Amino acid sequence: MIAGELAIRSYENQQDTRTQLLTTPFSVEQLSNLEPINLAIISGVIESMTKPQAIEWLAMVRNRHAQQLILIVDTLKASEQSWQLADYLSLGMSLFESHQHYQLFGYAIESYRPKRDWLNSRFWANPENFDKYRW
Repeated sequence: MIAGELAIRSYENQQDTRTQLLTTPFSVEQLSNLEPINLAIISGVIESMTKPQAIEWLAMVRNRHAQQLILIVDTLKASEQSWQLADYLSLGMSLFESHQHYQLFGYAIESYRPKRDWLNSRFWANPENFDKYRW
């Protein structure tokens, strides 16, 4: 899925027939007909919607439609609506790159919650130690 003018321009040389294009005005209703996708490249959402609407839109794309998300943000326009780094982090995104007045954020379900070392049977159910140790 490609959404927004800047995202469309950055992807225009690719030859992918499966690409779904979304243009402004963005709304939650336009997401209802989307099929699950691997990658969404998005720009212009934050600049064209109010902050609560943009958060809802991005969260819906992230939760229901895309396993990976790339968000291109114009920081000059985003700062007008008081977007801060914490807002992107709260959506599970990571800052990949900053260039001039643009920032590139990404989200991937595979890296959102890394596997923790302590969450395995070695630290939990160890029947061989039931009678040996007391805490």
